[in-house]
Amino acid sequence: MNRRAARAGLACAAAAAALAAAGCSSTSSSAAPPPTAHLQRTAYGMSVVLTPLGAQRIALRTAHATAAKGGVAVPYGALVYEPGGDPAVYVATGTLTYTRYLVPVRTITGNTVYVKAGSLPPNASVVTQGAEELLGVQNGVGEET
Repeated sequence: MNRRAARAGLACAAAAAALAAAGCSSTSSSAAPPPTAHLQRTAYGMSVVLTPLGAQRIALRTAHATAAKGGVAVPYGALVYEPGGDPAVYVATGTLTYTRYLVPVRTITGNTVYVKAGSLPPNASVVTQGAEELLGVQNGVGEET
């Protein structure tokens, strides 16, 4: 390698190191934003509480569970599975507060899941979009949504 190429390589390496060091500096403007979700003990058990920004980031959507023959019907999008395989849904239990309910699945037909009667509160509003992210927060997969 000639000297000119060696100098150019060293200059590039020095510039890259300077940029990396500048990106690692800790100033008040580079402080991490507050978390957009946290766990909180509620009357319903451990619940995930989102900030409005957290709900927006996961594009959270809900739908009402409905009574069905011998059980309750929820949209298929509401169903999530615990790491051990147990089926669950998240129910809105307060403002931006969602609680996981383990549900015994009776059958799945098309886009509808039929769960055992009594496994969800009456007129439950279940999370149909964003439930996977709530499960991740609950199980400690990530620190924020």
